[in-house]
This record gives sequence, structure tokens and C-alpha cells, in this order.
Amino acid sequence: MPWQFAHYYGRQFQALFFGMEYHLQEAKELYSIIHSWNLAEPNECDQNIWMKEKTTARASFIMGIAGIEAFANNVLNDFGVLTKEQIPCELLNKNQQRNKMNYWRLPDKVYFLPSLCKSNFVSAENYFDRNAHEFQLFEELVSIRNSIVHGKPKPWLGLIKLNPDKRHELIDNFEINKWPISKIFKDFSSFNYDCAKTARDDVVWIKDSLSKFIEGIDEKYFREEKFKLISHLIEGDDTIREELLNNWRKYVETDEQFPGGSGTLSRLP
Repeated sequence: MPWQFAHYYGRQFQALFFGMEYHLQEAKELYSIIHSWNLAEPNECDQNIWMKEKTTARASFIMGIAGIEAFANNVLNDFGVLTKEQIPCELLNKNQQRNKMNYWRLPDKVYFLPSLCKSNFVSAENYFDRNAHEFQLFEELVSIRNSIVHGKPKPWLGLIKLNPDKRHELIDNFEINKWPISKIFKDFSSFNYDCAKTARDDVVWIKDSLSKFIEGIDEKYFREEKFKLISHLIEGDDTIREELLNNWRKYVETDEQFPGGSGTLSRLP
């Protein structure tokens, strides 16, 4: 069996978007089980399922927002034509003027991305309406992600119903405990399938909007990985595997020495 070394160029957003959808479906199934319980009979409730539903919902949410960040970075690298310096200065705030795009807030990067993928500058307001509900929701979802990653202790408003059997109930369904646009609870421990579904739908809206605004993005871009051959053919059978893994530097040529070819590799279904 012949072998050949290659550089493969993976796009992180592929696995992140796939994971978002996978975990969302899992959370949905668990959510249905939970809502089939008779809560008046606590013995019917399985704490493991309860916690697993919340965990998978959180995973879907985190992967979705991370997917958009990876998608924006990849699109800028693959389709970007203009630079930040070619955006009229009056359209940028002081933070955007001072920092490289890598350090911009994710909503700002997404907002200006279609403009940077045109040979002639077109104002970002021609693509995204920052006052639209969907875009404001996206900005809030990014803030929720940041509040999770940089979590700090914070008290929430609660009402305790003192039951005689000591199974006290905590009621926290107050507007002050919720994010204003998404209505997701600020207490991350309350995060569930409904929250993840809200985030997923908005992530898809951002992804689809960018795909519509930027020429050249097609369905293959979401599935395929590119690879570039960097070695000659190496003859051998399965027994050569360990030799190749352990001593790969002996076989790999530099790009200048061996330009090789290119192709596509699809990893996700």
C-alpha cells in the first residue's frame, strides 16, 4: 500500500457547527423526556437526565457561537480583499481604530466582514441592520457567551416557597433574572434546550446571511477540507505505519522542493 504525506487545511467551524446541531438534537430528546415526568412525583425524576439535558444544551450553545467566530475568521482569510485601513475612519469607533481586527468584538467583525470581501468598499449598513432584532439578539448571545467564559459570582432574585415536607421550591422567573432580548436566564445553571434552540436559530441566520452576502461561499465550503501533497509516494504495507509516524521528517519535503498537488477531503457527513 503506498503512502504519502500531506498538509491538510481544516476549517474549525465545520466541526463546531456539526457539534452544535448534534448536541441540540440530543438536548431536544432529553427535554422531551423531562417534560413527560409527573413533577408531583419526585421519584419519577432522574437527576442524571436533568443534568445531561442542561449540559448538552450548553455544549450546543458554546459550539454555535464559537462556530461563528471560526467561520468569520476563515471567511476573512479566504475571501477578504480589503483591510481594516480601507474602511473609512469615521465608520469605526475608537476601539476599532486602535486595535487589529483580531481583537474586535465578534459582532463588529461580523458586521464589517461583507464589506471587507468586496474589491470596492460598500458600507456595512448595506448588509446588516444593527438595529434588527436578529442582529441585536446575536450581540446579546455573544455577551452571554462572554458571561459564561468570564463568569463571576452574582446573586439572583428568588422566591422560596416553604413546603411542610421540607421540599422547598425556588421560583426565579423574574424579568430581572433574564437577558432582555433572548429572555435566557442570566444564571447559566438554568440553561436548557429552549435557550440552545434560540441561539442555534440565530447562529444559522448569521451564517446564512454571510453566505448570501459574500460571493464564492458555497455548500462545499462547509463540508470539504483541502490538502496539499508534500512528499513523494512511499511504497510499503501496513507495517510501515509506525515508521512513518515516528520518522516523518525523513520523508517530508518542503513546499519549494516538492509543490505537490491539491485535492479535497470531506470529513463530516
